[in-house]
Amino acid sequence: MGSIALGLPLYFFARPFARFGGFSGDDPFIYELGGAALLGYGVALAIGARRAEWEPMRFNVLATYVFSVVAFFAGFIALASSVLNGAVMLVMLWSVIVAYSTGRVVVAHRGVRAGPRDVAGWVAAVLVLATISAAVFGLGPQAPQPFAALMGYRGSDEFLYRLSGAACFGYAAMGVVELRSLHWDDLRLPNVMALVFNGLAFLAAVFEIIAGRMTLLAVLVALAAGFFTFAITMILVRRGR
Repeated sequence: MGSIALGLPLYFFARPFARFGGFSGDDPFIYELGGAALLGYGVALAIGARRAEWEPMRFNVLATYVFSVVAFFAGFIALASSVLNGAVMLVMLWSVIVAYSTGRVVVAHRGVRAGPRDVAGWVAAVLVLATISAAVFGLGPQAPQPFAALMGYRGSDEFLYRLSGAACFGYAAMGVVELRSLHWDDLRLPNVMALVFNGLAFLAAVFEIIAGRMTLLAVLVALAAGFFTFAITMILVRRGR
């Protein structure tokens, strides 16, 4: 699966993988966050595909569609900025294939209605906060230079910033449809996806701080991802109650 194939090296071998792809590798923490988000997609979709049921994974598929569309535009902007390398072209090709395939699936299964709202109020509150957080960290990197300057990084590899932001923005889209449903069967797999993302992002932030790189972004991610990791774990354990 493409998200795992790209997410694993971005998360575990951020700097060498970025340099292998023709980038500077100056801001590995940014790439690690993108890798964490990608791994969340891969794990959740693998679980959903194994069960072979459309309803529980439809929000994850929608998130993948949104991610792939935004990732394509990230590649288009890179090409317009004369950033032409194999990694950008490969991601753009992957984005077109994924957007086309997931878009067809979403359209073919449109009209599926959620069950009754049956999750606790505190679960909805966590989802609101998580959706806002994903939107902020999805849109912010689309302006790489201002975002990097604010957060304490260089912003050299603008395409990887936008790609990481695109991955986060898919979570925001997923959060919106979760909030429209608030039915536990619809929320289970999206929360697994969010747990993987936030758990890995929290670990990356902690290691970033331990390494002496206590930037604003590292602190914000440690606090936010740490909170969401705990809250989502409780949601899954309590089955939304």
